[in-house]
Amino acid sequence: MILYIATSLDGFIARPDGNLDWLTGLPNPDQLDHGYGDLLAQTSCIIMGHSTYQEILGFGIDWPYTGTETWVMTGNPDFKPATPDTFALSGDIETKFEAIRLRQLKNIWLVGGGRVVTWFLNRDLIDEIIIAIIPCILGTGIRLFPDDPKESQWKLVKSESFSTGVVNLSYRRDMNP
Repeated sequence: MILYIATSLDGFIARPDGNLDWLTGLPNPDQLDHGYGDLLAQTSCIIMGHSTYQEILGFGIDWPYTGTETWVMTGNPDFKPATPDTFALSGDIETKFEAIRLRQLKNIWLVGGGRVVTWFLNRDLIDEIIIAIIPCILGTGIRLFPDDPKESQWKLVKSESFSTGVVNLSYRRDMNP
């Protein structure tokens, strides 16, 4: 499982209301994808939280993950996704996730949001983290690792900078701290 996520310089993944205008409004005259295309090509499954799902729907674009199995983690057992190839992930999430993981031929991309990231982090289910640091300071918002993340060690395996000012830092879980 790979967490690929953008964060502000001060560690926020969204404004307090979930808005991503600071991310979608990043000047990008060369239309760089900051590694997104490579990640998506190596992904057979996507997991995201309900709020992240709703935010993507609010972009006013066609569902970008048609053809890729997508799971929306939610506490609402009545939630019914409105997009193709999308399913609700609720109830006994650990058991259901293990079944999902065993079926995958490629990577699972953990999109976010913050509470979902911490949930998977605290259960040692994230193998790699790619953080795209966006050159802005929000001052407030939804933290990358909210809700008491447990201490863990990670090894830097790659860093990449782009003309947009974005820096991607790639880490793998350090099994021998």
